[in-house]
Amino acid sequence: MLKKIGLVAFLLLLGGGGWLAYAWQQVTHLPDWYTRESTPETAPSTLLPTQIDDPAEIESLAFGLHQKVDRVLSTTASQTPEVQLTAQEFNQFVVTSLPAQARSPKVITSVKAMNTKIEAGQLQTGIVVDTSALPLDQLPSEYQATVKGLLQSFPVLQDKEIYVGVEGKPQVQQGKVVLGEDARLVVGNVRFSYGDIRDRINLPTNLLDSPINLQLGQLQIKDLNFQDQTVILKGQAQ
Repeated sequence: MLKKIGLVAFLLLLGGGGWLAYAWQQVTHLPDWYTRESTPETAPSTLLPTQIDDPAEIESLAFGLHQKVDRVLSTTASQTPEVQLTAQEFNQFVVTSLPAQARSPKVITSVKAMNTKIEAGQLQTGIVVDTSALPLDQLPSEYQATVKGLLQSFPVLQDKEIYVGVEGKPQVQQGKVVLGEDARLVVGNVRFSYGDIRDRINLPTNLLDSPINLQLGQLQIKDLNFQDQTVILKGQAQ
């Protein structure tokens, strides 16, 4: 009898270890667009830290986006002008809209790549970040809470390159961009719903509310939609 109990315990332990190994692999999984040979350098929707590791480069990206807005505003008489951004331009928009503290050189160098995909009216965007090089004390307080909560929930992510992203259909509500209740937090190859974040994971409940400035050049953004491979920003000229 004791031998049988010992065998059962061993099998349970083995099964549990196998499940933990699988979970570890899934949470630490890096996306194909990052791991495929030479893909980060060639994928048009991927932004690399070498493109944004200098404040002047970020200013250059912002200037290019503002010029695009100016061209649209100068050629339309609509009261609600529309500006179309590619996935790569949306990456740039996100980076240039972050608080200055969140895009300081030391923070940016810990980000290995950022990728955005637009498909079937959904936005999939995220970053590969080296948690061993991420200076937590230099992040804005709300970002610190998110990163600390993520690492507390998944200690295996410490001192590694990890992928963290969001999937959903952003909308403008009460003056800010939100992804809504159907959004998902993506960690590695695992997706978590709002309910998961609220009930099971030690993360702020507003994590999926994107901290994007709703001003792009002279365009005050009032709405955004997705069509084909582009983001359509709608608003009014300032």
